[in-house]
Amino acid sequence: MRIYWMTWGALLAVTLVMLALDGAPIARPVLVTALLVAMTIKAVLIAGNFMHLRHERGGLILTVVLGLFVMAIILYGLMVPDAIRIREMAAGR
Repeated sequence: MRIYWMTWGALLAVTLVMLALDGAPIARPVLVTALLVAMTIKAVLIAGNFMHLRHERGGLILTVVLGLFVMAIILYGLMVPDAIRIREMAAGR
């Protein structure tokens, strides 16, 4: 049970850091990069400890990388049509 409580504490700490960063006066690209790094850390902690992939290095890497890749494709697919529509509206078409 100790590893689960330690993981929970680490996840809580990373979440609190993310919340603090959100309110901090830092440049947007730095904020986005820091939040993405924090989210990746949280994904590795969750997959490694709660999904029991800690000892399966290949499985852990595949889970995190594939998950990020699939999510990026989904977000891109959902954002592009709206971005095109907003661009056309701004151009007055």
